[in-house]
Amino acid sequence: MRDALCFFGQMAAKWRETGAIAPSGPHLAKIMARTVGPLAPNDVVVELGPGTGAFTKALVKHFPNNRVIAIEFNPVFVRNLRAAVPKATIIEGCASKMPQYMDELGIERENVGAVVSGLPLLMMPKDLCRDVFDAIAQTLVAGKPYVQFTYSERAWRRFEPPGFRPSPSRKVWLNFPPAVVLPFTRAS
Repeated sequence: MRDALCFFGQMAAKWRETGAIAPSGPHLAKIMARTVGPLAPNDVVVELGPGTGAFTKALVKHFPNNRVIAIEFNPVFVRNLRAAVPKATIIEGCASKMPQYMDELGIERENVGAVVSGLPLLMMPKDLCRDVFDAIAQTLVAGKPYVQFTYSERAWRRFEPPGFRPSPSRKVWLNFPPAVVLPFTRAS
């Protein structure tokens, strides 16, 4: 309940940044984590835009032996995430600076097993969206997954992230509102 109240307060104050009408549900979070696939023992998962932490919690639970790093722009969400998910590394900053954060943490590209995103990328300014995709492409080596969720699969049909191959999407009806999980693979 506390996460929902925090989410709705931030949505009202910062609608464009939040980009959702409700916090992601546990069923969607579980499917997002499963879509990542298997990780090597030293791999880390990077989450972009964790908000109230539904995906973060699912990633930590699904990958208990792997490091989860979440990059969040909103300082209120950051503070709450650090308290709610102490096993994750929470970075306050912009997703477009992901390669810099990985360097600062001493994480090699080869050890980034996946990037999971809850960012409202198609609502962002085009240059920021491009910068985020560049950051994802710079961070992931060929063959590694990038998993995005959206409420509008139709909007994503007109947009394919450069340097990524799409895989079949999955509709998640048990989320409010219903969402779509979009898996991509970093191309060589």
